[in-house]
Amino acid sequence: MPNDSRIRLVKIGAFPITLLLASCASDPGSSDVQLSEFSGTVDTSAGASSPRTVYAPVNSPKQEPETLVIRPLETTGHAGEPITQEQPASEASAAVYDAKIGDINGRPIIASRFLEDLMPRLRAEAAKLEPDQRREWRQEAFQIIARKLDGMIRDEVLYREGRARIPEITPQGLAMFVERIRENIIRNESGSYTKAEQRILEEENVTMDEFLASLEKQVVIKEILDIAAEDYAPVSWLDIQNEYNRRYEFFNPNPKAFFRIITTQDSNTAESVSQRLEAGDSFSDLASDSNLNTYAVDRGGLFKEEGTEFDGQLADARLIAIDDLNSALVTLNEGEWAGPIARSGNRQSFVYLERVEQESFSLEDENVQLSIEQYLKKNRSDEALERFVNRLRERANLGQDRANEMVVELLRVAETRVYGDVAFNAPN
Repeated sequence: MPNDSRIRLVKIGAFPITLLLASCASDPGSSDVQLSEFSGTVDTSAGASSPRTVYAPVNSPKQEPETLVIRPLETTGHAGEPITQEQPASEASAAVYDAKIGDINGRPIIASRFLEDLMPRLRAEAAKLEPDQRREWRQEAFQIIARKLDGMIRDEVLYREGRARIPEITPQGLAMFVERIRENIIRNESGSYTKAEQRILEEENVTMDEFLASLEKQVVIKEILDIAAEDYAPVSWLDIQNEYNRRYEFFNPNPKAFFRIITTQDSNTAESVSQRLEAGDSFSDLASDSNLNTYAVDRGGLFKEEGTEFDGQLADARLIAIDDLNSALVTLNEGEWAGPIARSGNRQSFVYLERVEQESFSLEDENVQLSIEQYLKKNRSDEALERFVNRLRERANLGQDRANEMVVELLRVAETRVYGDVAFNAPN
């Protein structure tokens, strides 16, 4: 996916990356690039030749041999139940090769290249665990590998579909579009190709060609996603009403009471607190005085900073587990206090109801209607995209079952890299 530095590279000199598909007249002297300037007449309809497929190259693999362990064939065994427990493999009999795991739209997935950037993390995960915790490592490694593979499959099927479904995206148009971007990047480095490539290498860790190929793919994917994201049923007023009723408690939460407590150690201190409260002193100020109060002095005697939620009427609420304090508290109005209330020992307590908050959002509020509509649109758009991508994956025989098979094979290779052997038949 593009990051800020990629966008910055291409936008230098007010050069637009955004792919505009609508046909428009272009000024020969302008530096702006529109893909439609290069649109050809290649037939992308059914039965026509498939358009040239351009894939983003991956980084060159490190010089680290790919190892998979193949156990010797047991010729003295006998038929019976398969052995499923973990068994150490013999490294002396291991065969070393670079494994091809499968294909994504004709692009081979080579284990060493796929795992290159994942191996540091996979080794780090193993280092956190004990040697006998390989099962836990497999579970984590399976998820790490699966996330990368799913992303690759998604991008590839979307790229291919975009090239096939959007008439304005022709091989000639894309090639010229990318070439103009290359020229613009070089121009902004004083015409030096070497400086331009060095800058991309430093910021993106890829070559100029890899950067441009990746950018081309991102542009095509964005266009096809924009089309797929709009393929959902419109949101009606009835949908908004139903969603409001479904989430009624969210829009009409229970009220919250905010109250403070002062607890004194002796009756003399309680008498002093009573006099000062009657004189109009602030309850929170007195509650913050450690010479007077022993309860939550650091927050001015506040029972809960987030408030105490209750259901129904305040008079029937259960705000605190101490019966005497709760009975006094629920009879108060905002800004009133009660006490002293006798506690165990010689202690005395005072309670103060600071405020009661109740947020309620009516469906008649236009902002509420708009927020629900936007929420439903986003959910439906996300669901439409997921259905679209899943259809493309199934069509390419790259559904979840096939993807999991590929992950298992990649996990086998990764395990030989980390542990030196493979001692499992399937992920646990």
